[in-house]
Order: sequence, then C-alpha cells, then structure tokens
Amino acid sequence: NATTTMDGSVCTGLDEWKGGEDELRESAMRVKLTAERADASYIGYDSIGVGAGTGSHLNGAGWHRHFKFNAGGKVSDPKKKYGDTRIANEDFFSNLKAQTWWLTADRFRNTHLAVTETEKGTYDGRFTCDQMLSLSSKCDAKLLDKLVDELSTPMRDFDNCGKVKVESKKDLAKRDIVSPNIADSFIIANSRGLLARRTAAEIL
Repeated sequence: NATTTMDGSVCTGLDEWKGGEDELRESAMRVKLTAERADASYIGYDSIGVGAGTGSHLNGAGWHRHFKFNAGGKVSDPKKKYGDTRIANEDFFSNLKAQTWWLTADRFRNTHLAVTETEKGTYDGRFTCDQMLSLSSKCDAKLLDKLVDELSTPMRDFDNCGKVKVESKKDLAKRDIVSPNIADSFIIANSRGLLARRTAAEIL
C-alpha cells in the first residue's frame, strides 16, 4: 500500500506499508489519518481488485470526500484534443491509466523546461502551476528516490488499435519488476483534475 499527499502541484508526502487483503480497513484508516493531518480535500483510491471496498471503509469512518480511480476505465474528455495534437484523447490513449501517466510526464517536462529556461533567462512564463509538478525535499528521501525510479520504469506500449498504453504489471513482472505502488498512488493523486466533474456528480 502507498499514499501520495499533494498540496496543489507539489508532492509534500509519501508513505508505503505492507497490508494484506484482510487488512483493508486498517489501511483505509491509515490513509484517512494521513489525509486529516494534511487537511486534504479528497482521497483518491484504486477501485479495482483489493481496493474496491476502500470507499465503504472511508464512509464508515465518516470520510465521504473520496473518488474512485479505475486504471482501465475510459479516458477523460474523450473528444478533446491531446495537447497540441489534432488527435482526440479517445483516439490517442488506450485507457485512463495511459492518459494520467502521460499527462503526469507532460507536467514534469513542463517543470523541467521552466526551470532550465529560467536559468538561461529565456523562460516566458507559458506554464501555469497546474501544468507543472514539484517534489518537496521534505518527503522521505528513500521513498522519493523510489518514486522517481517507479515513475521512470514502465515503458510505452500500444494496444491492438494502436493507442498508447502503459506497460502492464504482468509485463513488468516478466522483467522482474514489482508493482510500482508509490508511482500508482502518485498518478491517482494527480488525476483529481481529470476526474473532478465525475467526482462532483458522484457526490451529488
């Protein structure tokens, strides 16, 4: 299990622990405590497999501000063009997982450009805060290093229709790479903007 705490576009906290399938409630309470300490607005969770019951445990504990993340679900804003391309999101990405990983990569790239161009005195301020991402040095150093490794490990892949997807966990296992838990939590934490309208509808 893992959590990522975001303050706007800045990652301010990382956590990882072992918890069995029969310990989902305990893990959910750990997440709730982390959210309370950070004065978080929402908790996002993996709604597939073992994590499917997380929302129920959070509701039972009095925390109702949460949203589901289904990695294999449909892309957000399917008709909208991806970035500067002429290709619609639904034609570019295989699923929500691919879309969120790619947009996360784009935001890191924007941050890199903003920093390096500022150093050169050529930055024109073209990126807004929500188009960039930062990792706070206050995060646990070992987990921060692990996050960087996990975010840069999965390879680009394509489905049978030629749409972009992220290397599956089964294929990662074939390369003797374990599931990128911290990276997955980071992706979910940064999917909030994509899922905002959907979440609002669920709450209403």
